Amino acid sequence: PIIMLEDSVKPPTITWRHTDASPIIETLVSKRYDRLKRFGEGIESCDIVVEGMSKRKRSARGFRVRVTLHLPGPDLTAQREVAQGSAQEDIELALNRAFSALEKQLKTKWKTTPGHGGKIHDPVVHGVITLLEKQLGWGTVRADDGREVYFQKDSIAHADWEKLSKGTRLRFREAMGDKGPYATGVSLA
Repeated sequence: PIIMLEDSVKPPTITWRHTDASPIIETLVSKRYDRLKRFGEGIESCDIVVEGMSKRKRSARGFRVRVTLHLPGPDLTAQREVAQGSAQEDIELALNRAFSALEKQLKTKWKTTPGHGGKIHDPVVHGVITLLEKQLGWGTVRADDGREVYFQKDSIAHADWEKLSKGTRLRFREAMGDKGPYATGVSLA
């Protein structure tokens, strides 16, 4: 079951510390926050702090992201740090990891709330293959709402993989990875 919320939920607030604001990150925050809203009853607001960590003697510059979800009762918070590659990739990776951790907390809270219990499943989405690299074992599918979602050969039965071609209609569940959305449980529609 998915809980639909009213549009009265406040948009997320992003605070930038020791780094410049980024429209790309703001868009990613919006997408991840919309995903969280599907699992939470009574979400009041969300605060995100994106902080550039200062250079230390032997370590590269990294980023810390803290996401706080304000709910009735105790708030949920997740924080992640990343210092690996380029600045943009580090911020995105830290942000995705923090939101994923918060999503797990929210699902656990939802399961233990009286009257709920049970598994939360992502909705089944339908779409059409727009790119298929059979030799490399991956492709992209355009969901009916226009979003492009990546999928791999491993996410579909071997017999069905052989039947795929550009334009084939699929059904799948969408998950969010470090590099964006990907399809799981892919099957022919």
